[in-house]
Amino acid sequence: MAGRNIEIILAGLADAVRSQDPERSTELLSSDVVWQGVEPGLRCDRREQAMGVIRHRFAGAPLAVQAVEAIDAGQHVVVGLRGPGFNQTPGDLTTVGQIYNVSTLSGGKVIRWRDYRTRQQALAAAGAGDLHWH
Repeated sequence: MAGRNIEIILAGLADAVRSQDPERSTELLSSDVVWQGVEPGLRCDRREQAMGVIRHRFAGAPLAVQAVEAIDAGQHVVVGLRGPGFNQTPGDLTTVGQIYNVSTLSGGKVIRWRDYRTRQQALAAAGAGDLHWH
């Protein structure tokens, strides 16, 4: 079933950008998902808490992505996002920035979602090594 987790994540991201409906993200998250932000203390336990953050993000500004990189790492998927609001400054939804997420999936649902400042940190966390594009 190689590639299945990356397909789930990419389809969910495309749907979120296209629909601008945060509720569409609910089905991607396990009921006991844990989401850890880049800063200590930025953590959500369980789907309802995570959905609160996602709803708040969508309410603040449309979700726009200028660039995306996705890497299949088995149970993990590394996604790099660039666009307004991905600047690692909570509440700043206009400054263009970049962030990396590692989603861990089980049974087709995200059970852990962790944000990283750099690609190298995210790849290491996913056990993917330092992949280079050729």
